[in-house]
Amino acid sequence: MKPNAPATAALLLLFGAFLGVLADRALSPRPRLEPVAAGGNRAPSKPLPALARPPASRTSPAPTALDPPAPPLTAEDFTAAFAAALREPDANSRQAQLFELAERIAPADVPRVIHLFEQLSHRAEREMLLNAFLTRWAGADSAAALRFAQQLPRPAERKSATRSVLGVWADTDNPAALAGAHALPPGSARNEALQTALGSLADKDPAAALAALNKSGLTTPNSGLTEAIFLAWAGRDPAAAAAQALALPPGRQRDSALQVVASTWSSSDAPAAAAWVAQQPDSKGKREMVQNVSSDLAAADPKAAIELALTLPPGNAQNQALANIASRWAAADLDAALAWVKQLPVGQARDNALINLSHEWAQASPRAAADFAASLPAGNTQNSLFASVANQWATADPASALKWALALPGEEARMEAVDASLVVWINDAPEEAAAFVAKLPGGDARRDLLGRLAVNWSRNDSEGALKWAGQLPASEQHLAYPPILAQVGAEQPAIAVTLLDKVVPEVRAALGEQIAEQWLQIDPAAARAWLATAPLPAELKQKLLKQ
Repeated sequence: MKPNAPATAALLLLFGAFLGVLADRALSPRPRLEPVAAGGNRAPSKPLPALARPPASRTSPAPTALDPPAPPLTAEDFTAAFAAALREPDANSRQAQLFELAERIAPADVPRVIHLFEQLSHRAEREMLLNAFLTRWAGADSAAALRFAQQLPRPAERKSATRSVLGVWADTDNPAALAGAHALPPGSARNEALQTALGSLADKDPAAALAALNKSGLTTPNSGLTEAIFLAWAGRDPAAAAAQALALPPGRQRDSALQVVASTWSSSDAPAAAAWVAQQPDSKGKREMVQNVSSDLAAADPKAAIELALTLPPGNAQNQALANIASRWAAADLDAALAWVKQLPVGQARDNALINLSHEWAQASPRAAADFAASLPAGNTQNSLFASVANQWATADPASALKWALALPGEEARMEAVDASLVVWINDAPEEAAAFVAKLPGGDARRDLLGRLAVNWSRNDSEGALKWAGQLPASEQHLAYPPILAQVGAEQPAIAVTLLDKVVPEVRAALGEQIAEQWLQIDPAAARAWLATAPLPAELKQKLLKQ
């Protein structure tokens, strides 16, 4: 059956949105496999070193305080145990084993085994093992560990690894760590390294850390270094940190330092922070401080928080401060917060406050929140309340929440609420959500839900979503396949391209191009072989083959 024009237009919009979600995803390299003998897994040449505690997935007696510490591992022992850990099918147990092994490797042997982290394809496991290695190494030779960290090709891993090394180095030899951070190339990586070193020094002597920063000449507004020092300083002595921040030259950096001090101070002693903020003259910096401090104060004394917020001149800053108070107050006393918000004059302050407490309200009484939202004029505030109700309602009764959302007047409000409830249901029980959608009568609502179900399901479980799409009636498969194949194409492009005929021509070329571009990065030979006969326009195939 040929899809009608509105359905195709909606499909193109959904697919375009899904492509945007996938655009920033990095492709993880496949793990390198150890060679095995023809008969199966290669047996180690000697018994594997025992773990200090058994994997979590295995039943064993609980360890006692008298258990002896596990012996340190040589590079050879670690390599054998690492290969065995990779064969552990349970992800949590495997990660626990890898972390324990890294904790036991002799620091001098870390350079001989650190490359093994590259065999891990899962990002969390890679970073965990890499940072555990570097923490061990930095305890013995921080400079060498930092050089290794700086040579990592992946930016995210390089930043995380640098931070791990500098954290150890700064605690053991702060002047040397500062010198090492200064020697890095200018940019965000050096700023983060300096934050780590200066933050460690600030924990012990914030005045010395500020002096070291001023001496370095790196007090640029965007470096974050001043803020890092005042964050540590305010945690130790907020009054002294506030006085020092006020002594900074007027400008953006002073405002940022004051904001950090106020926020940190209010988290530990909101009344004292509020009293200090109230004494400051009106300025952009004070308006920002009042927003944060009044929010913290609201948890203990909402009336005092409101008084502080009202010291601001009417406008966006005051409105936001009142909204922050509503959110914190609602978490402690929903009924009192609601009564206060409802008596506010109609306007932006009341709208912001309603939106901020909508999560608590919808969680406590979704029908009451829904009825109140229905009494509001159509617009962003009503839409936000409807979405909050749908989201919270779906955690307890997704079918009722989705039925309610589908019956809402106004397309924008309805779609926001439908998405909010559907996402919760798909995360918890996608098969149940699919069964609900399948029972709906044919029409635009059903077609739209099929597309949204495919988008959200494939993000969490592309294989399950693919199986579901194959079981749909032939007349509806074209609605589900595009976002699912886009996701599968990032993981298993050879499978995704075999199903491109399930996609309408208006989407096929864009989807095929996306899958081919990702495939060319993973397996260029296989991708080029497919492109030779791919059902794509000739000019597009030529463009891809030139990459």
